[in-house]
Amino acid sequence: MSRLIELEQAINVRELGGYDTKYGTVIKDKKLIRSAAINELTTADQDKLADYGVNQVVDFRSLTESQAQPDQPIKGAKEVFLPIFREDETMVSLSPESLKQRLEDGEDAEAQMKKVYRHFVESPHACKQYRQFFDYVIENASGSGATLFHCTAGKDRTGFGAFLLLHVLGVAPDTIKQDYLATNRYLGPMLKAKFEPMTKHLEDDVLNTISVLMRAEESFLNESLATIKELYGTVDQYIEAGLKLGKEEQAYLVAHLTE
Repeated sequence: MSRLIELEQAINVRELGGYDTKYGTVIKDKKLIRSAAINELTTADQDKLADYGVNQVVDFRSLTESQAQPDQPIKGAKEVFLPIFREDETMVSLSPESLKQRLEDGEDAEAQMKKVYRHFVESPHACKQYRQFFDYVIENASGSGATLFHCTAGKDRTGFGAFLLLHVLGVAPDTIKQDYLATNRYLGPMLKAKFEPMTKHLEDDVLNTISVLMRAEESFLNESLATIKELYGTVDQYIEAGLKLGKEEQAYLVAHLTE
């Protein structure tokens, strides 16, 4: 399964190399890395990622998120700002106080997350941004460098991006789903450290909301899949017609990112 890249001040940083594909090959190491936010990288972390070969960073966060917690630079890496949504629809970046207010205003965390996963597919802006993401990956595929892509928690916008990449590269659906759900193993320690001190001061409904927002749920990804089926028929048709990623471009990625 996916391999964690252990850093001092970043979580859910994972290597996508090593997955088997339907073509009888495996995804190359040190080419594709998914991650949560990298705004607190230490100098040692920056050096480790540079030594690992990261030469391109794609930031899926909104402008507000990116400005509030700017990425720490990785030496020699091109930085690409590619917001999937103009505002953070996942609510992951909200403070507990803001979450409480949203609840009081009638928000439902699970319903909101399912809406987000539909928007990945329905939104013309999101489709355009994920298509551009593929363009950056294509540009970086033939060399020795790695593309690191991330959002805030590395589970929703990043998770859907990883789903698309792994599908194009021929990874089995069950394996893709396992990669998506693996986020829950790696977010746990961070969530405990961040929110445990607040448990005495927050109401149960806010804590439950935080729990929902901070998990990768199979039902969320299934919402994307159902929307794809409704609008396009199959994932392949969505990638070709929705993202306008042609078969030649897909074959190029397979040729350069698997071995």
